Amino acid sequence: MIAARLKPGKAASAERELGAGPPFDPAEVGLSGHAAYLTEGDVYLLFEGEAARSTALHLAREHFVEVSRWQSMVTGLPASVAAVPPDARCLYYWKAETAAEP
Repeated sequence: MIAARLKPGKAASAERELGAGPPFDPAEVGLSGHAAYLTEGDVYLLFEGEAARSTALHLAREHFVEVSRWQSMVTGLPASVAAVPPDARCLYYWKAETAAEP
């Protein structure tokens, strides 16, 4: 889970970006789950799966143009956090389908 502090007045712009979903297919990049949450002051991105951290870093490099749009909305560097706060709204959620049991 990574979090970034939003610049004042940028929550609506962040909501539009997050509501559009990610610029990649989470299943194709090997994630088992991916979600985006928003509060008035912060954005939270959850990457789940084996090697989720390295996958997230690779995606940030691969999707430089999309990531650079966030520079106008966030301040400082993203940081790892343990959990999403209870007041955060989920704007995007994807979970890999698991094989049905016989």
